[in-house]
Amino acid sequence: MERIDKIKSIMGQKEIDLAIIHNPLEIFYFTGNMVQGMLFIPLEEDPVLFIRRPKERPIKKTLTYQYIDRLGEILSYPLSWKNIKQIGVEKDITTLSMLERIKKILPHGKFEDISLEIRSLRMIKDKEEINKIRKAGKIIDSLFAKAKDLINEGITERDLALELEYISKQMGNIGIYRMRNKDNETSFAHILSGANTLVSSYLDAPTGGMGISSAFPQGPSHRKFKKGEPIGIDIMINYDGYIADATRTFVIGEIPDKLKLLNQKLMEIFSSLKENLIPGNTAEEVALKALETAKKLGVDDIFMGIGRDRVKFIGHGVGLEVDEFPFIMKGFKISLRENVVVAVEPKLMDPELGMVGIENTFLITEKGPESLIEFEEDLIRI
Repeated sequence: MERIDKIKSIMGQKEIDLAIIHNPLEIFYFTGNMVQGMLFIPLEEDPVLFIRRPKERPIKKTLTYQYIDRLGEILSYPLSWKNIKQIGVEKDITTLSMLERIKKILPHGKFEDISLEIRSLRMIKDKEEINKIRKAGKIIDSLFAKAKDLINEGITERDLALELEYISKQMGNIGIYRMRNKDNETSFAHILSGANTLVSSYLDAPTGGMGISSAFPQGPSHRKFKKGEPIGIDIMINYDGYIADATRTFVIGEIPDKLKLLNQKLMEIFSSLKENLIPGNTAEEVALKALETAKKLGVDDIFMGIGRDRVKFIGHGVGLEVDEFPFIMKGFKISLRENVVVAVEPKLMDPELGMVGIENTFLITEKGPESLIEFEEDLIRI
């Protein structure tokens, strides 16, 4: 109930009488149950979980719960309904229709946005969450090692993706990668080579890839690997609900000198990021240092994308979702704290050479960042 206590503390500060959580992922975060329904957290009373489905599957009895078929049935539960004036909801993910339905059963309530507070609460991971992300990182290490064995001239991006995804699921990867921004969606890996490393997509990410369908125009395609060109492998693993994210760049045969030089500059930017991932620095400060380094090295125009499709972030929090707080970007002034987990992913996109990129998932500690990905970081020659 520690998480419930924390949200109640926030409610007290904001003078909120009732918080309503309806996102199944956050119901899971607060209760340990992945259900459709609503979690009601009254400030002065015990929380109650109203479950629409499943009704025939055992649940963890971590708090009081009640099965419902319709939202109006909630009013039969003995809460001090008349005292509810301020209602906390997550406006960034709560639809207008859902707000209208809540308004029908609580007509005197005024909605207050608690999105920022809940995302900030989830940003700080506990030991169990960190251990799950750490295990996801171990799977990524194994997959990079396997990729090093499997990459050959002539096999396709998709061939490698299918093989690695199969292995990942044998190792415990759930295979779903949740995102808070519902306009975004992604899959197991962006395995991209040569010119495909420069192809952007509707996903808000530095790389996109061609994919195999206009219905999902991102990710690996049927393009075959060739000697001397970059092969970017950006993998996410979901272990028991928690995500780690990492990227490595491979090259078959001799690495062109220009690609080596580009990678040297990339690693300087990466070093700047790591040096500044310390408690007390804001996410913006970390980003500005990296942008300053990119400008000093003369690659700011190809950093994190090309032209109008460049992304604004250099890193992002990970946990139950891919796009958690904090975002390493200009304007994001939340300070890093101990036990924040963040993936930083500097990438350089040369119009002639293709992309070189690196990404690690880091745990912020009082001693500095601890990488949860241990596989070699430099350009990897096959």
